[in-house]
Amino acid sequence: MGYPLFSQVYEGNQSEPQTLDEVLDRLEEDSNKSLLSVKPTIVADKGIATKDNIALLESRGFDYMVVERKKTQKDYIDEFSSLEGFSKNTEEEGPDTIYFKKIVHEDKARLLVASAARKEKAMDALKESRFLEDAGRLKRSIVKGNIILASKVNVRIGRLLQHYPTVAKYYDIEPEIDSNGEKVLDLLIEKRQVKRENRNILTGCYVIETTHKDMAAEDILKSYHSLARVESAFKSLKTDLGLRPLYHHKASRSAAHLFISVLAYHLLNTIELALTQKGEHKRWSTIRDELSTHMRTTVIMTDSDGAIHHIRVSSSPEAHQKKIYDLLGIKDRLGKVHLKL
Repeated sequence: MGYPLFSQVYEGNQSEPQTLDEVLDRLEEDSNKSLLSVKPTIVADKGIATKDNIALLESRGFDYMVVERKKTQKDYIDEFSSLEGFSKNTEEEGPDTIYFKKIVHEDKARLLVASAARKEKAMDALKESRFLEDAGRLKRSIVKGNIILASKVNVRIGRLLQHYPTVAKYYDIEPEIDSNGEKVLDLLIEKRQVKRENRNILTGCYVIETTHKDMAAEDILKSYHSLARVESAFKSLKTDLGLRPLYHHKASRSAAHLFISVLAYHLLNTIELALTQKGEHKRWSTIRDELSTHMRTTVIMTDSDGAIHHIRVSSSPEAHQKKIYDLLGIKDRLGKVHLKL
């Protein structure tokens, strides 16, 4: 688990790959202030890893770990097919097991990563099912004569291909047109077997490229997966800590809102880290939900003399709530407070 060292507000409606140069400027400036003796390694997902951005990182002397945008995994389809020579991540046994293999490529290293990828395969199958359903609906409309003009059918086919780009490219869709070239008689839908099989093989596979060619494969994998912690941090900021929605109109107020949210994340992260060190690997959202039923109640009553009593008491924690308090070393969970008016 990591802590944010500094934050920066950028202009809205900006493409992330275009901000990298400015981010590196700020990173170098703030790194000097924090007296870091080693230049940071940039870990980026494929949204940032454009060809120009990789060249920028190299020109400025930054080491990096990225998943390139180009389909590099296709160059290693034979390796991904057999998983021969791959090591296994023993920390996650079962359907989520990760297999990896390091290959030195020129002056860099590439880590081939394959997982069971149940989520990706399920999403892929769902998209294909919906694509075939829509294509079948169009075919039936043509056969029934509801839509027969070639110009209109071609528009519908174009919309279908645009709506399902990741699946449609593995199918051939051809309208059968009459001798006059005006009316469509049928719609032919055929699967491209070879490409589709390759898609199945490569689902859940990716290639990490890094300048740390001497780093162990396990360390490359762990370092790149640190992105998941960053993504989790942004999710916590946006959902649990109220970073969004942002209703401020002045830059200074927006900056203050961001600062308070980041400060709150430090507290959240400290709680998660303290529990992790005690062997409890619960996320903040789970901790919050489990503690939400532990209530603090105020009882108001009037005695025979007419005095008003406000008694503030806490409910008794359940076993799982008490466990969290004990792991965090919280002994005084707000005792009874009696106020007489």
